[in-house]
Amino acid sequence: MIEGRRITATVTRCSMIGLTEQVQQLRADEFGRELFTIPAFEMLLDLYTRKSSQPRSLTSLTGASSASERNSQRIVHRLAERGFVDLHRDPSDGRRIIVELKEETTEMLDRFFDRLVEMAAGLPMLHRHQK
Repeated sequence: MIEGRRITATVTRCSMIGLTEQVQQLRADEFGRELFTIPAFEMLLDLYTRKSSQPRSLTSLTGASSASERNSQRIVHRLAERGFVDLHRDPSDGRRIIVELKEETTEMLDRFFDRLVEMAAGLPMLHRHQK
């Protein structure tokens, strides 16, 4: 059986989002960014956590992905085809493509992180351990 430190935590949607970002970084640090990648989720998470700084350009969003810029662009176009994001030309600079998270995708990510909160709250290791 694998055991580790026992922790006490207050779990909220915001804490799960932060934990997810930290887990992504830890995975990249420990195993390398090139071996285990989930670029589509990385970009959705970037758009989701930076709603206040939307709209994001396609170029800046591809930097949030562990994939190459070319592959990241393909992934963004697939996300648009699947209805997760909207793409449109920047009215002030027609060369720039703007990527915005659709409201339905925001709601889906809200549900995803709320479900993670429920799962984490049910873990026995989150109960206080007295020494």
